[in-house]
Amino acid sequence: MNKKSLYIRTFGCQMNVRDSEFVMALMMEEGFTQASSIEDADVILFNSCSIRKHAEDRLISNIADLKPLKKKRPGVVIGLMGCTAQSYKDEILKKIPILDFSCGPGNESDIPGIVKDILENRCPVIAIDKVNEKRPELFPEYREGRSKAFISIGQGCDNYCSYCIVPYVRGHEKSRDARDILKEAEALARRGFKEITLLGQNVNSYKSADNKNGFVGLLESLNAIKGIERIRFMTSHPKDASTELFKAMTRLEKVCEHLHLPLQSGSDKILKMMNRRYTRKKYLKLVEDYRSIVPGGSITTDVIVGFPSETDKDFKDTFRLMNEVRFDSAFTFKYSPRPPAKSSQLKDNVPSEVKDARLKALMDIQCESSLMRNEELIGNAVAVLADCRNEKHPSTLTGRTKTNKTVVFEGNDKLIGTIVDVKIESVKPHTLIGRIC
Repeated sequence: MNKKSLYIRTFGCQMNVRDSEFVMALMMEEGFTQASSIEDADVILFNSCSIRKHAEDRLISNIADLKPLKKKRPGVVIGLMGCTAQSYKDEILKKIPILDFSCGPGNESDIPGIVKDILENRCPVIAIDKVNEKRPELFPEYREGRSKAFISIGQGCDNYCSYCIVPYVRGHEKSRDARDILKEAEALARRGFKEITLLGQNVNSYKSADNKNGFVGLLESLNAIKGIERIRFMTSHPKDASTELFKAMTRLEKVCEHLHLPLQSGSDKILKMMNRRYTRKKYLKLVEDYRSIVPGGSITTDVIVGFPSETDKDFKDTFRLMNEVRFDSAFTFKYSPRPPAKSSQLKDNVPSEVKDARLKALMDIQCESSLMRNEELIGNAVAVLADCRNEKHPSTLTGRTKTNKTVVFEGNDKLIGTIVDVKIESVKPHTLIGRIC
């Protein structure tokens, strides 16, 4: 009997990417193979993001596109996992009738059993009951990359930003035990992985009973692991970011000099409505401290335009802050209400065309800032972890600096997974181009 194959399509954040990788690993341990395309798969799984309406609409459209495939091959199993599954609960099978099962965050380790059940009994399954439970510590081997890996250090969030659905679909904040995180990192180091990225909705609030020093203590322990050469983390909430963290980034040689510090708005009025619990002044002071303590470090951010009642003045406050800080890069988004998040009860009263204009203005100034920050590196040699071959230009490789900038340079496949010095010769807003020194 031929082995059955699985295809996973992932939407959303790095935590979703890690969850998809984890489920693929569990399924491979159960004898499944990884399908090369969605058309060839026996089981098709969508890992969903519902943090913005656009992402959710695109997800639902992608699943609906499989109706002809399901009609042609009624035996194919189609499943949904992630935030959208948790958000819609039992209603999701009515909304998307071709689904065979839906599985929320926290129930990922149940998926092999769920799929087996469906293959045998052809009964639809909803699994959304473990969102607030501690996840089992499983360490399946499969990883997508050869040299870089994600490690989740916790799940859920207790911040309840008024626009955000995450606490409702990923549950309360739960930190993993430091011993389990270290065990996972050590196993990756033994297998030759050079870089790890620690994932959490707010890494600064990490706490574990077996690690009294919090997130900085965790970084110190990971920094001591032989074989791991780079440590990244995201995301840092400004209300909890501290000079202690910035000093650790300088003191611990393996911790990368890149800070992702979501701004969301430069207006104190909007920040208060968002329940962000910091002010424009505090944010700017954090940036000042970071750049003083971590010279040469990069800083990236997230910004939302068009939050309910955002005036031209509120937007100008955001624009001026971005112009002052000059972020290395930024993810910019238009606001969309996400029930049951608190702001969904407010009138979405910023016209769509105004949101579009504000978004374009931020994207334009960020493109200018990214180019300016990158131009500062022309003529410099930077250490790059070579990641993969560049599909657009097959003679070149791509990799990242410790400050998380993408670098393109000529090289052979033997360099993949190694750190090489590259002299930067030219730049674009999102790319550095250079030659091996």
